[in-house]
Amino acid sequence: MSGEIKLMCRQIAGRGSLLPALLPVRPATAEAAERLWSADNMAYQTPKFDLDAIASGVATAIASNQALSRKQIRDAPWCLWDTTPALASDPVALTVLSTAWKTSEKPRAFKNLAASFMRSYGLEQVAREQIAGLLRALADRWGGQWGELQQRYAIFDLDLGPHKLALDVIGTNRSPAEILRQAGIGDIAAAGGLGKQVVGALLSELSKNSDHELRLSQVERFALRQNGQIQYAGQSPAVIEALVAPFVRQPASVDLQDRFLAVVVKAFGDPRLQPGNWYNLPHKDMILGWLTRQSLRQFLDVVDAITVDRDAKRMWRYRRAFWEGVYEFCRRNNVGVQAWVAFGPEGARKARQVFKEATFAKLEQERKQVLPDHAVLLFRIGDCMIADWNHNGKCNIWSDANERSAPKLFKKSMRYGSDEVRIDGTGNIETRELFSISHNVADTYHWQSKVAERLFRLTGLRIPQVAYKLR
Repeated sequence: MSGEIKLMCRQIAGRGSLLPALLPVRPATAEAAERLWSADNMAYQTPKFDLDAIASGVATAIASNQALSRKQIRDAPWCLWDTTPALASDPVALTVLSTAWKTSEKPRAFKNLAASFMRSYGLEQVAREQIAGLLRALADRWGGQWGELQQRYAIFDLDLGPHKLALDVIGTNRSPAEILRQAGIGDIAAAGGLGKQVVGALLSELSKNSDHELRLSQVERFALRQNGQIQYAGQSPAVIEALVAPFVRQPASVDLQDRFLAVVVKAFGDPRLQPGNWYNLPHKDMILGWLTRQSLRQFLDVVDAITVDRDAKRMWRYRRAFWEGVYEFCRRNNVGVQAWVAFGPEGARKARQVFKEATFAKLEQERKQVLPDHAVLLFRIGDCMIADWNHNGKCNIWSDANERSAPKLFKKSMRYGSDEVRIDGTGNIETRELFSISHNVADTYHWQSKVAERLFRLTGLRIPQVAYKLR
């Protein structure tokens, strides 16, 4: 026995490794299946001859009550939508052809009809309901590849088909193109609009799904291009619904807000800077609310990060508590607020590092010096405008945000001069139109109570100290 084993080992060694023989790169079944699908799909290729001539011949024969040849019956499906004449636009021709396809003794006309239907698939497809109904009946009769697709996905049902494919996308995380390619009709369907309809159904399903990670991932993969723009024209509202609608029922954390905002703003632009892009898009108010909160956090987080002086950092805690408290109090009382921030060079660098694609403005020096770590929060409450500087800068309030000297939010240039965002003058200023105060003795809430009182006079909203007290 041992001699036989040694002989076998020498024979194996002479042949080399057994691995390629035991584990082929591609299983033979996969190669065989691919050959079968390829061979079958070859029959679905559009004929290489003049389809307009075929369409004219079929139309002439029908108009003169001549019998159609088997070849005309077989080729006519390719002449329904994209030829001159387009036979689907002629009700009489379509009736005659439908009868011929129903009574055909071979499945080739059905296969051609199915392939042609998928190549031209779309909402504008003439007689699509009639053809789809015929295909459902023929799929039951002839079975085969198209019959399997109809049985599994109801592919010839114009409403149910895209919906069932969309559910498969959600369940398997495969794209519509992958699913159809693996079903053997990828190239055929790619030429038509089935993919768009499946993505539309997918977006509708996702808009009801509370799995935020799944929604974000699948919208990015299947509804957006690699550059973040919309994949299919006309689906912008559906994309917003899919991303944002579940947050109406279940508010998003700030981390989720930032992640979803990055996708939304890349696809549609910042509604504060590009309002025209948001005409008729849903959930604009929610997105604006998220952006306001994000801008406030930008100001507070970035200034906190770039402030190194111990005393300045201690006093900054009071400033942060004040603006967070004012924002939350306004939000709870349904008072509209808007926020925007302008950074000097160091703050801008930190903002890009921490907030990635989130938008902000640049602060540029005019008469007032701008240090690298300077930042200004622009905050509108009701009709008044606030510009709050960090460090030793002042809190400036214009009673009328539309007054000429008041800074304007969301400038397209995304640049603010240092004199543009302050009230000129030494010391504290308090007139009917203007208010400016230094951030002195914050731990006694001196400046905070003064600002809160000014806001009460301008807006009628009394913000209690407990709302902004440091905790």
